[in-house]
Amino acid sequence: MLIPILMLIASVVILYFGAEFSLDASEKVGNKLGLSPLIVGMLLIGFGTSLPEFFVGHIAGIQGKAGIAVGSLVGSNIANMFLILGVSGFIAKMNLSHPSLKHQLMVHLGLGFVLWFVLTRSVLDVFTAAPLILLCGFYLYLLFLDFKKDKDKESDKEKEDFNPGIVFFKLFGGFGMLYLGGELLVKSGSDLCNLLGISEYIVSAIFIAFGTSFPELVTSVMAVAKKKDTDLIVGNIVGSNLFNCAFILGSLGIYEFKLIDNFSVEIYSLLFGAAVLLILGLVKKPLSKLTSVIFLGTYLGIVGYWLKLY
Repeated sequence: MLIPILMLIASVVILYFGAEFSLDASEKVGNKLGLSPLIVGMLLIGFGTSLPEFFVGHIAGIQGKAGIAVGSLVGSNIANMFLILGVSGFIAKMNLSHPSLKHQLMVHLGLGFVLWFVLTRSVLDVFTAAPLILLCGFYLYLLFLDFKKDKDKESDKEKEDFNPGIVFFKLFGGFGMLYLGGELLVKSGSDLCNLLGISEYIVSAIFIAFGTSFPELVTSVMAVAKKKDTDLIVGNIVGSNLFNCAFILGSLGIYEFKLIDNFSVEIYSLLFGAAVLLILGLVKKPLSKLTSVIFLGTYLGIVGYWLKLY
């Protein structure tokens, strides 16, 4: 029992530093290109902090562990939505009124309905996963339009030093650590499932998902603590969730998983959270402490539901 737990802890540490290296390199590339904090958060940081989920999901897919692959993604989105936004919003008010962010929040809500369609099928294959890939393409198209607007409005602000050698060393070094951490996480998660006699999905949705969401949690809390633009924090979470399920879960269709778990509670919870964020954005209200408490309570309720079931 001790060895799988130590492996689990070690994998989370490796994933954290791998995400930090690749994330730092991605931010420097974004700043070099003159992207706004919102676009950096949604595209570069959103994708960068989803890299642990990408490696874990595909490593599990190759090994035929559907519970770990799907559970880590669904659980990560729930942790992102309710735990990370809940903690961040409790520390500081999170603004949701940026025009570009409203469009992304609409796509984010649409993701919930597409997930409902995909995860209620009996099999996740190329055809049933296709709507997720199409949604990801639409999301990237919106980001491309926002990128063009940013370039048109780009100021002559001073750019930080950019050393290509160091940046790309950190980028690919981070990818290597993410792969190693993903391998360890899947192995330790599988061993714990066998030892405890519980389903791979539940261990993945709670523990592995928290481990892969750890970079998002650290990134968001540090941004709040440093009083950075909250657009970047919300954009990070929205972008990460869209990449997790639209791109990563959609790409897992190549493994043709059988979907044997019931995802109703998870899907309805994600739809609820996405609807709350969109409504707040449309009425130009921030994510307040009260809403954050509701989000944190929802997260604890879902974890309690998983533990009660198994």
